[in-house]
Amino acid sequence: MPEPTALEQLLRERMAALGLSRGDIGQRLSPSNPSKALRRLDAFTATGECPEDNLCERLANALDLSIPRIVTAARATREAIEAQAEADYRAHFTPHAIWTTARNTPSSTAMAGFINAPARLVLTFPPDLSSEAFIAYCQEHAPAGIPLYGPVTGFIINYTPDEAVGYDLDGQRLETLPSAVRVGCALTRI
Repeated sequence: MPEPTALEQLLRERMAALGLSRGDIGQRLSPSNPSKALRRLDAFTATGECPEDNLCERLANALDLSIPRIVTAARATREAIEAQAEADYRAHFTPHAIWTTARNTPSSTAMAGFINAPARLVLTFPPDLSSEAFIAYCQEHAPAGIPLYGPVTGFIINYTPDEAVGYDLDGQRLETLPSAVRVGCALTRI
């Protein structure tokens, strides 16, 4: 079972101090729809991302907490999630290439999600391939284009989490980057 987030811990402590159950909190947040309020609260406590409605204010009132205290716990939650994601990324990093294309973003983000277009930007190297062979491997496997991103114009080789180099399709070095280029992703907590 994962460690509770800073926000989850704050709410548990406050609920215990007030002698409130989850059901009680749901009722205080939304008497007309407590289950929906609890689902929104669960999403907020898991991610630290406060919805654009007045959930933080309603939560502060329900638990007799200040809004800044909730915001501070939410920020700590987001920072912990980001730190864990970074640690996981570094622990599982393997050298790979990212295709550069005519567009930096897909022409349709919805369609890109449906066909998992961002994953098509990544070229995974065979585990036994030496770093000296990365450029030639990219040139041999370069697609003409990536759906929704357009024609491939070059590639970036992520050698380590802290070193990446951009090349054109002829293998000419274009730029050295201070860190690996990452393809967008979504974080989910179950």
